[in-house]
Amino acid sequence: MRKSLKVGLWSVAGIVSVVVLLGIFAKTAVLAYLSPPEMFDISQAPKAPDYQDSYFWVSHPDKDDSADLIPPETDLSQDYPEPPVDVFFIHSTGYVGPGGWNSTMSEDNSEAQSIEYMLSSMASIYNGCCRIYAPHYREAHLQAFLSDALSPASQALDLAYTDIKQAFDYFLTHFNHGRPFIIVSHSQGTAHALRLLEQEIDTQPIQQKLVAAYVLGYWLPLDKFTRSFRSLTLCQTALQTGCIISYDTYGAGGTSEGRVPHWYTSGWEFNLDESGNNKASACVNPLSWQTGQEKVAKTQHLGAMPVEFKRTPIDMLLARNPGFKFSQLPPISPQLTWAQCQADGRLEVAQQHDNAFSNHLDQANHSYHVLDFSLFYANLRQNALQRTQAYLQQHP
Repeated sequence: MRKSLKVGLWSVAGIVSVVVLLGIFAKTAVLAYLSPPEMFDISQAPKAPDYQDSYFWVSHPDKDDSADLIPPETDLSQDYPEPPVDVFFIHSTGYVGPGGWNSTMSEDNSEAQSIEYMLSSMASIYNGCCRIYAPHYREAHLQAFLSDALSPASQALDLAYTDIKQAFDYFLTHFNHGRPFIIVSHSQGTAHALRLLEQEIDTQPIQQKLVAAYVLGYWLPLDKFTRSFRSLTLCQTALQTGCIISYDTYGAGGTSEGRVPHWYTSGWEFNLDESGNNKASACVNPLSWQTGQEKVAKTQHLGAMPVEFKRTPIDMLLARNPGFKFSQLPPISPQLTWAQCQADGRLEVAQQHDNAFSNHLDQANHSYHVLDFSLFYANLRQNALQRTQAYLQQHP
């Protein structure tokens, strides 16, 4: 059976590296050690987060965290000294085991280093327009996206979503106080963000406060806009507000075969059609902010920002946080790539070679999953400011 080829790609690569080091005969033992139990047992789930406790906000305006960092020589002339908008950021998968189906959220575990990477390379994009709030949550194990069956993976995802829902409610009541907001997510975070958009925002009064939703890296099926969302649509221009931006990045000639679970009102489903093929997915080109399949030249690429991933394969195997904290970001690299949405929904870019954005995993599908944000860092930063300004003009 086909499995997802990109979700948690950095985690898979690390595990594979460990397996290679230990030898082929150790493969079964290593994977068994890292894998969750065969069945999901809610009685064994980690204790739920308490969002009154600042520990359970990995990014918060009152904290000094990596989401506050800005690449050197960034043009700050359009930034807001007092940000008028809030970001609710839902991070990707970092938890690869060993342990149960959901993360314990311990700062000592290796996924804490992954979150540090996500804050610096993803969430920091939005600090020019927005106050950033990112909840710690009992994220589902990577195996939830590699399983042949929807259960027990869906039970782990449901548990993770209960935390996201609780965090969002707390955010609205205690932090946001009716301000405009942006939803930002990646990979597993996007699985939960899409459910949150459908259940809590779409057609609700709060939808009027939504500036935009940047929900990347999770093959958003187009049928979500007919089966799930009743009023939310894909963004078609750089200044449109209240809409959704989504794309999945691949090098030239890449393929998007694989599957991931999506939540619908009827329950969890894989992103496959009746014939077992991948459904067409949404693609908003971050160089044009349009959904068409025109190739946009690299002259429109404002810049990528490479952030080095500090978690090693041994850290993953030992469930150990190396404890690295980013104190600065590297400079922006402009005009690095063109971009073009494909018929199947892939965002195709120039295949990178011998630079900080090279696909060191050398995957046959040319996935740049871990670079969905950082490869278009400057374009995303500028656009968040543009949509914020447009929203404020529309809602004085």
